[in-house]
Amino acid sequence: MSEIIAWGDESVQRQGGIAPTYYVGVCICGLEENEVRQRLLAPVRKRIPKLHWRDMTSSEKQRSISVVESLSLPHIVAAAAPLDNIKPDRARHKCLERLLPELERRYGVTRLVLESREASQDERDLACVRGLRSRNFIHRLRVDFTSGASDARLWIPDQVLGAIGDAARGGEDHSGLIASVRRLDVDLSGQ
Repeated sequence: MSEIIAWGDESVQRQGGIAPTYYVGVCICGLEENEVRQRLLAPVRKRIPKLHWRDMTSSEKQRSISVVESLSLPHIVAAAAPLDNIKPDRARHKCLERLLPELERRYGVTRLVLESREASQDERDLACVRGLRSRNFIHRLRVDFTSGASDARLWIPDQVLGAIGDAARGGEDHSGLIASVRRLDVDLSGQ
């Protein structure tokens, strides 16, 4: 049985007159890292160590979204709101609680690679995963971390989350891509 890998990133949207929302987005991607890197760097036409939505021009974003759409990958996003009085780690873990069982059961994902943050934050995420496993929310799904610069497949969810954020604030229209995203809402109002 071959391994099915999802690649994930986070985004927190707090500006632009929208409800503050914490996102964890993933794509399920079996493509080689070099291929993804070459295809995603082509739209920016400059040497950079990591593609990041907030550092891109509007035309680069449009070209990048076209590349992401052409990859035809499944995209799943957990969106936790409202963030009023909720610590970011709490919102992130609620997103993981909603997302990981979905990845394992619906998509057969066996490994999730998240963009690494600080070591203590990654360890808290692993503690959350162990808790989900002990409560039988997940069974086989393994979670690992790597730097965003080291694997271009992590750039794909960054681009998707950036497009979602821009669209929520009334910015660029990326409705074609956004329509293909499976969104899992997490209500934090009772937290």
